[in-house]
Amino acid sequence: FRDFDHTHPVIIWLWDILESFSDEERVLFVIFVSGRSRLPNNPEDLPQRFQILRVDKPENGLPTAQTCFFQLRLPPFTDRQTMEEKLRYAIYNCRSIDMDQYMLRRDSNPNGG
Repeated sequence: FRDFDHTHPVIIWLWDILESFSDEERVLFVIFVSGRSRLPNNPEDLPQRFQILRVDKPENGLPTAQTCFFQLRLPPFTDRQTMEEKLRYAIYNCRSIDMDQYMLRRDSNPNGG
């Protein structure tokens, strides 16, 4: 964890939420944070350790991820239900790696392509 400890409510909520996810949602979460549909059987084969970071974003904003660093970046959530809704939204709607860069390039091109 970075800027969190294991007793922080957001961390406790995260593990509770992940435990409540269906198998499909767990796969979507792994894709969201790592860009892979499965993790290696041996944790030592992971290129990086999973990191959970607190970010300075609006309260109850959307979580983001940096797949190349295996990072989940969480804004300050004020309750578990909101965090679960935002996390589910993110894993279901942010399926492309580097889609944010695509959108930035698209928006900067006046011809739309």
